[in-house]
Amino acid sequence: MIYTVTFNPSVDYIVRLSELEEGELNRSNQTEKFPGGKGINVSRIVKEHGKETLALGFIGGFTGEFIKDELNLRSIQHDFVEVEGDTRINVKLKTSVETEINASGPVITEENIQSLINQIEKLNSDDHVVFAGSVPSGHDALYARLAEHLHQQNVPFSIDAEGEKLTSTLKYQPYLVKPNKFELEGIIGRSLESVEEVVEAAKYLIEQGAENVLVTLGKDGALFINKEHQFRVSNPGGVLVNSVGAGDSTVAGFISHEDKDIVEQIKYSIASGSATAFNEDLASIDDIEALFPNVEVEKI
Repeated sequence: MIYTVTFNPSVDYIVRLSELEEGELNRSNQTEKFPGGKGINVSRIVKEHGKETLALGFIGGFTGEFIKDELNLRSIQHDFVEVEGDTRINVKLKTSVETEINASGPVITEENIQSLINQIEKLNSDDHVVFAGSVPSGHDALYARLAEHLHQQNVPFSIDAEGEKLTSTLKYQPYLVKPNKFELEGIIGRSLESVEEVVEAAKYLIEQGAENVLVTLGKDGALFINKEHQFRVSNPGGVLVNSVGAGDSTVAGFISHEDKDIVEQIKYSIASGSATAFNEDLASIDDIEALFPNVEVEKI
C-alpha cells in the first residue's frame, strides 16, 4: 500500500476571469473546486496508475468534509486525523496569469501528531509512505520525527519538500527525494549553472542518505541520480496549462512503478508530471500513457 501524508490539505478553489481589476467588482467566468494538498495529489495519481493508496494527514470542518467526499467519489481511501478548525481554502485566480492565495490552515496539536504517529507505527516494510508539502506552524521538525519512526520500522518513504524539511530526513535514507533546481540550489547554498554541477549537488544528497534523487528542471526535463545510474530525461512536447500538481504527479509516477526497470520507472514519472502540466486538472492514465513514448532517457 502507498500511503501519502498531507499535513496541511486544502480545498483548491479555481476562479477564472478574463481580467482582474483591483478595487473593483470582478465577476468570474467559471469556478471549480478540487481536493488539494501535495500528498492528496500524489494519491490521486497513484490511483490513476492502478495502485492502492491511502491518504493520511490532518483535516477538519466543512472543508475537510468536502475533501473526504471528493476522495470517496474517486474511490481513494483515507484515514485523516480530525482536528479543530477548518481545513484551509486556497484560491487560484486564473486570468492571463495565475495568482495564488494560500491560507495558513488550522492549528495542529501534539495530540493530533501523536494520533498520526500511532497510524504509521502500524505499517511494515511492504508499505511505502510519501511525505509532501508544508508542515503545520510550529512543527518544523515533524518530517524528521516521522521519518525516524519509519526508518526504525524498516518502512520505505519518499519526500518532496524544501530545505531543512528535506535535508533533516536524509539520515533516515529516503527512497526518493525530488527537489527542483531552485530548491537544490537552496540546499547546496550556491547557484548551479551546468548539468555537471546539478549532478554533483544531487550526489551530495546521495552521500547524505537518499537512495534516488530526481531533480526537475522545468522545460529542460529532469536529471536522475542514484549510486548506479545517472540519466538526463527529456520533457515530452506539450503546452503548459497548469503547474499545480505537476511535481506531485512526478513523484506518484515514480513510486507507482517501483517494480519496473529503472528507465521505465523514470519515464512514467516524467510522463505523469508532464501530463498534469498539460491539463487543467491532474492527469488521467490515458494522458500519461499517451506521453510515455515521448519521454527520452539517456545516460550522462
